[in-house]
Amino acid sequence: MLKKTLFLFVLFFCLGVANGQDINSFSSQTDSLLEARMRARDAEAQANTQNYNARSTRFTYEKNFKFNNIVFRHPDTLPDNMHRVSDLERNRYLIQNLGNVGTAQRSLFYEPANTIGRSSGYHAYDAFATTPDQIRYFDTRSPYTDIQALFAGGGRSITRVTFTFNDSTQFNIGMNFNSIRADKQVAFLTRGDRHVNSNDWNIFGFLRPKGLKKYLLLFNTTQFKHTVSEQGGVVDPSLLTGNNPQNKPHSYFDGRDANVNLSGAESYDKRGGFHIYQQYDLDSIFQVYHSGQYAEQLVRYYDAYDLSGFDQYIYNEATPGKTRDTVAEGSFFRELLNELGLKGRTKKFSYTAYYKNRALRYQIFRENYTGRDLEHYVGGTLRQQITPEIFLTASGEFMFEGNYRIEGDFTSSFFEARFTRLNRQPSYLVDRYNGQQRSWTNDFSAESADHLTGTLKLNGARVSFRPFVRFSRISNYIFFNENKLPEQANSDVLLLTPGAHFDWQLTSRIRWSNTVHYTSVSGGSANNYRVPQLLALSQIAFKNEIFDGKMIVHTGIEAHYRSAYEGLAYDPVVQQFYLQNGFENNEYVKADVFLNFKVGNFLFLVKMAHVNQLSQKGYFVTPTYPGTGRTLDMGVRWLFFD
Repeated sequence: MLKKTLFLFVLFFCLGVANGQDINSFSSQTDSLLEARMRARDAEAQANTQNYNARSTRFTYEKNFKFNNIVFRHPDTLPDNMHRVSDLERNRYLIQNLGNVGTAQRSLFYEPANTIGRSSGYHAYDAFATTPDQIRYFDTRSPYTDIQALFAGGGRSITRVTFTFNDSTQFNIGMNFNSIRADKQVAFLTRGDRHVNSNDWNIFGFLRPKGLKKYLLLFNTTQFKHTVSEQGGVVDPSLLTGNNPQNKPHSYFDGRDANVNLSGAESYDKRGGFHIYQQYDLDSIFQVYHSGQYAEQLVRYYDAYDLSGFDQYIYNEATPGKTRDTVAEGSFFRELLNELGLKGRTKKFSYTAYYKNRALRYQIFRENYTGRDLEHYVGGTLRQQITPEIFLTASGEFMFEGNYRIEGDFTSSFFEARFTRLNRQPSYLVDRYNGQQRSWTNDFSAESADHLTGTLKLNGARVSFRPFVRFSRISNYIFFNENKLPEQANSDVLLLTPGAHFDWQLTSRIRWSNTVHYTSVSGGSANNYRVPQLLALSQIAFKNEIFDGKMIVHTGIEAHYRSAYEGLAYDPVVQQFYLQNGFENNEYVKADVFLNFKVGNFLFLVKMAHVNQLSQKGYFVTPTYPGTGRTLDMGVRWLFFD
């Protein structure tokens, strides 16, 4: 299989090179692309010394330099959809979490992994930790500050701050700070009874020495600390006697008066690292680059339990006859990565080729176990501009140990498609674990998958219709079974999701937007993958702009529907979602009424979330974990360009 895959990639790459040389001869320009852009930016800065706004601030990502697709963007200053505050809302309800912001989450749909080698296996909090590829590198003519403070009902707050400035056109430095402070939404004593406490910050910048104009350095350092007070879900009301404090029968939706399985458990995820990217232009066609990264992750779980209480629904006796004990688990993962490559471009053709290695270390504290691996990779990317609106990209990465990831991407004004094939190494966690509650040692095969997405773009004067399809075939699928143990499927899982985006501009100021996903799961191991059959999101909104866009009102109603399904349960001890049978997440409709408003560089939101909630009614996002009820959410965002 690997030989066939490698042959297809090499053939695809060679055909692209041939095409590129037929359409474009190599440029004879002696100045490097980076040097030319520096001169243009210097001229722009000198011509505009006092007009500071969003147009004078721009950013890009490291990947755009690496793949010779240097595209800059300006900060988004529109208030549209600012009302999407929670993790579910910001991800358009295509994820599963534990109901509150900052809690463990996973994608409902299969997403091809970017890492085909070893990983720690702890990914429940990935969404809250900034990684180097997510860092925005700014180029500003004045200091730029972006402050966002969101105050969701129920004692939940989210803060995001960005500050950056250029010392000159050759140097920029900045920082991001993100925090989550979320109170418990069920079984809390008073407001301030914290559920999630999270801090994520990073420092970033670039350097283009004035005396070495063909050299570029990008750098960043990241730190992340995430603490969650685990509740283990709401206790099954059928196991309780009597009534709740409101003198009503016990329910999953008792809110403050609910009984939860865990009361003192805590999960902890701490990450940090340093990353650099540097390149030097030999000429307009050839550049050399190096990328280096040090990253580490510390994961802990702690709880002192008593099996005479509700803890018995989560834990088992580790020592026969001992009903009181302590769970204290921990692991440490470290990665040292180096990548060295050659890249270049002409007007319509660019390429990248590289060698990469990863030195890995993984420790399990309970058994004083340390695993070490040294992984070697080669890879490359070819990007061809066939016409001004049609792009074709082929990329591949191959491990010496046999794993691989190849991807083809086609983009045009009327159609987009992407195909990914991968073969990836099992994580350290699923291969080996020694805990107070469970232990295992496995020798799983590599998980492989084919993943295809496609979107047809049909645009009319007032109507936009974009049908799409997602298809995944997963072989050797690794999952956590009903016993909370890792298992490997012995047959394929097939996921097919057709759907559509439909937008209708009813009037010049009223827009109706809709997205629908319909998913079928088949194959011999279909029961090992759980996803709702139907997901829908609809919004009807009024938008008005006055004073040349300096004042904007965006208001309306948004509704989400999810069909019933037996979703994955959650094990907080190892931060994994696992199979369960018998508990059905009910179907539900959640409607929000919102107002997003902008005046100058100040933006404001107010929203009544789950406005259709009835008394003592609710829904589940994960078995025994209710979704957030009706709340009043507010938020502000303030942009400063000088």
